Order: sequence, then C-alpha cells, then structure tokens
Amino acid sequence: MLNIRSLRKQFGSHEVLRGIDLTVNQGDVVVILGPSGSGKTTLLRSINFLEPADTGTIELDSELIEIATASKSEIRSIRKQTGFVFQNYNLFANKTAEQNITEGLIYGLGLSKTEAKTIAQNVLEKVGLREFAYHYPSQLSGGQQQRVGIARAIAAEPKVLLFDEPTSALDPELVGDILAIMKSLAKAGKTMVVVTHEMGFAKEVASEVVFMDGGVIVEQGRPEDIFEFPKEERTQQFLARILGGVS
Repeated sequence: MLNIRSLRKQFGSHEVLRGIDLTVNQGDVVVILGPSGSGKTTLLRSINFLEPADTGTIELDSELIEIATASKSEIRSIRKQTGFVFQNYNLFANKTAEQNITEGLIYGLGLSKTEAKTIAQNVLEKVGLREFAYHYPSQLSGGQQQRVGIARAIAAEPKVLLFDEPTSALDPELVGDILAIMKSLAKAGKTMVVVTHEMGFAKEVASEVVFMDGGVIVEQGRPEDIFEFPKEERTQQFLARILGGVS
C-alpha cells in the first residue's frame, strides 16, 4: 500500500530524517512512537508533502514518486489518496462543521455541492456530530473540533489516514472519545499511520509499532514484541520513562 524508501529531510544544518524506510500494508495500523524532536511529525507530514522531504521515494498504491523531482500532479495525486488529522484541528474558523468537510470535496475532488453535502452529513453522523453540522469551530469543544477533523479526513475515502498526535491538544476526559473513533476506523479495515503517545491505543490497536529517535527508526515490530521485549537500549529507556518500567 505505502512504501517509503531512503527518506531524508534537513532544516538548515540539522538533518531531521536520516534515511527512513517504512512499509505500510493495506489495513495496517502503524503507530509511531518517540520523544519530541525525533522526526515523527516531519515523517508524517512528508508522506503527503505538507513538509516535502529532500530526497527518497514514496510509493502509494503502485504509484512511485521521486521526492526531489515530484510534479504538482504527483503531489495532488498523493494528497487525494491520504487523509490528514492534525494535532490542533486546523479547521477553517469562518466555516461551519459541514463546510469544513465540503470545501475539500468540492474544490479538491470536483464534487457537486449536493454530493459533498450528503457525504459531509454521513461522516458527521459517523463521528456523532450530525446535529452540530451548522456550528462553527468556536461553538465546538476541542473534542468536537477534532471529530470534525476526522470526519473531514475520511470524507473522501482516502487509502491511508495519517494522524499527527490527534489527542495531545485535548483535555484528558475527551481523549477517550477520539480514540474510540480511531479504534472503530481500525476495525473497519482503514489503513492508518498514527503518531501518538497513547500507549494503550498502541498496545490494543496497532498492527506494527515503530520507535523513532534522532531522525531514524530505532526499532519496529509487533506491539507485544516492542512493549514486552524491546531489543534496543534506547527503546527500553523510552518505554521505561513513559510506562514506568519495561517487562
């Protein structure tokens, strides 16, 4: 489904991604863990060219793109096939919940307003917000705004959903609602790449866990292997600090 090879990204003299290789199969839920500054978010944003990498290749559903020479049409193609859920929601403040969803469908995919409205109502129903369709972001709680963000991401039925720490800006009591929606998407077979610090979600839902540090993938494997028997000392240190001990 998604193959990333030799991905490199530099900000000034600092190399944030140092040759990342990652494969995501259809229906996988890949959870990326790691300390702040490890390159997790940059990796996620590079997949759909929100933060274009410098070199490497991205292959999505048999379409191979050389990052350094990617054309506008190739980038548009990647973006149409991916849905992105942001840490801070990134909703249009002057648009209703419904309009935040229909904008991309109308102007990105060329759907009619009627078609886009129907899809928006359906995805808002899926995230439990149909009655809030005509509310503006300022009238919604953080958890509701993030649910709109998820609805927007799934509206175009993308092949891959990308989540950048989707619960980190939420009050603790709202986190469970968002994780429940993400779990339901995973059960429905959606292919997902998730940057998160929610260890319970990673243990329960992930098919693969990736631990990053210093711009490289230090270790990856099944959740039970990473959490119970981490091989690398850096992984052990990180999990011990996060979980209060590694078995």
